[in-house]
Amino acid sequence: MIFSAKPSAATPSTDFSAKRVKAPWSCWRGVCIFVAKLAVTSLCVLQPASGEVVDEPGSLIDPVTYHNGKIHELNGASGAVLSPDGQHLYVMAYFGDALSVYDVASDGTLSNPRIYGDGNTHELDGAFGVALSPDGQHLYVTAALGNALSVYDVGSDGALSNPRIYRDGDTHELNGAMGVALSPDGQHLYVTAFLGNALSVYDVASDGSLSNPRIYRSSNPHDLFRALDVILSPDGQHLYVTAFLGDALSVYDVASDGALSNPRIYRSDNTHELDGAWVVTLSPDGQHLYVTAYDGDALSVYDVASDGALSNPRIYRDGNTHELNGALDVTLSRDGRHVYVTAFVGNALSVYDVASNGALSNPRIYQDSNSSKLNGAISVALSLDGQHLYVTAGKGHALSVYQVIHDTSR
Repeated sequence: MIFSAKPSAATPSTDFSAKRVKAPWSCWRGVCIFVAKLAVTSLCVLQPASGEVVDEPGSLIDPVTYHNGKIHELNGASGAVLSPDGQHLYVMAYFGDALSVYDVASDGTLSNPRIYGDGNTHELDGAFGVALSPDGQHLYVTAALGNALSVYDVGSDGALSNPRIYRDGDTHELNGAMGVALSPDGQHLYVTAFLGNALSVYDVASDGSLSNPRIYRSSNPHDLFRALDVILSPDGQHLYVTAFLGDALSVYDVASDGALSNPRIYRSDNTHELDGAWVVTLSPDGQHLYVTAYDGDALSVYDVASDGALSNPRIYRDGNTHELNGALDVTLSRDGRHVYVTAFVGNALSVYDVASNGALSNPRIYQDSNSSKLNGAISVALSLDGQHLYVTAGKGHALSVYQVIHDTSR
């Protein structure tokens, strides 16, 4: 992978010289420049890499793909999230410096794109992370190149208004803002600063505005060296954050005021595969944790104790059975029975069955190197009813919708 700076972005010396050459495209100070493929929406059937059509529960069929062009702003499509009611989809375009809103039909297809671009009103330079409040009334988005975090009001039609922009400075640590997550009760917001090596906590008002920032920086006892992804446990009592260059995953206790304490750090070694730790997610019941290692080409599963501590790591590595080359995003079905994971370098999306102990089996690999659908597969989002899966392709500048096969015997 050849690196060059994103247009208009400064290019200081990069920390990625110590990492493998295939460092993530989204590291904005040294990113891959790709040629956008402008095309019309297409409909096709994508089979697993082995060629057979799989009709097992959790498997994927009939993707509809939306490409970057006059109607869609998907240049460097990255983060994607569905509204709590499942009626709208929000998609970030990292290279396009934009955020798009789509209406979602009952069959999962998308329409009525409304595009919000970087400018005087919006700070979306290097748009990447996106999160919605639990009630769906406010949306939060990070701008990695703009070093900012924005809050929008969300209308009943999904449209955005009233942007409030928080910028990096003396009060806020938003240098390379990337990951963003809200507490289950919506009262606190957490955001990572990749270049600031920090994690911040904000109080959230009823109108979505932010106050009372508390900043945790990468120094003893914290490992937040290139802090990246952040997630909270379903009960909101524990927080997990990845450190990409720290090759680490940390767990914190969360107080009622959102403050963090008692960090426990798991580092990449013979027991843990956290080389280039990227995305972290939890099973719906909070009993198992899944984390991708971009440079380790791996996906790990941990058991989660009542105090948030992790144990019993099981590591699935890229190889003949698994396509995890540049593993990035991971998400679970709402019943916890299937895991979906993207491989950015492998241009692939995999589906696994999940056992009651969190272990993975029966991988089905969807790989498409000849078109844009999974070229640089990045994020995955599953509809509320579990019937449709949305995946962004950062190099393909595309967004695809898949039908998910369900178990009709249940």
